[in-house]
Amino acid sequence: MNKLILCEGETDAILLSYYLERVAGWAYSKKCPQGLSIRATAQNESVNWYKKDDDYLLICAVGGKDNFKRFFNEKIRNPLILVNAFEKISIVTDRDNRDIETIEASALSIFDVSDVEIRNNQWVDCCYTDQFGIVQTFRVLLVVIPTDQQGALETEMLKAIAEDTYDKNIVEKTGAFANQMRVEADRYISSERLKLKAHLGLTWAIQFPEKVFTKIDEQIRNVRWEESETLRSCFAVLNEI
Repeated sequence: MNKLILCEGETDAILLSYYLERVAGWAYSKKCPQGLSIRATAQNESVNWYKKDDDYLLICAVGGKDNFKRFFNEKIRNPLILVNAFEKISIVTDRDNRDIETIEASALSIFDVSDVEIRNNQWVDCCYTDQFGIVQTFRVLLVVIPTDQQGALETEMLKAIAEDTYDKNIVEKTGAFANQMRVEADRYISSERLKLKAHLGLTWAIQFPEKVFTKIDEQIRNVRWEESETLRSCFAVLNEI
């Protein structure tokens, strides 16, 4: 059985892969299922396979919240129709300042289906017609991060870090500094989204000062995310993939 996760960017893809490796037993695989080659073709995309027993999981960063439909049409639709490539597909996206209903409607438009309602954190069945004219079904899951407030994956990562009392103080202080710099350094921090990224980066700089210049994947792997109740709740349904 092949499964697929589409997420916005590299940070999302790295955290999801780390988390699912530690919590759900997936392991990185250099090989993909036979006859199924899906490649990243843009600088801001990533495509990586993982394996557990006889199942394969593909985690793709599509390059931003506006690229889900394009990525699906260009890289996923044909394998789905031609070889029934995936039995489960999850869309993981940041909430930002959008309401859940708008995101659900946007997720539905990715698949061009009208006989199903996609709801956050609920697996639903979607039908499509394969190359032989046979109606097939795959399961779809939308995961909006976070559900209970505006923000993005970094919001949940900061909440996870702040579960520790000592680190909570660091998160609060770096958050206050990021708010100040949002005004004083608006040339560089020109949006609330970038302020959130700066907040997480500042927190890591304090926690791991010797690793400030390491790549994002190494910074993410510095933290034992699998121990976080925040992320356990956030990804509870996704673990079923």
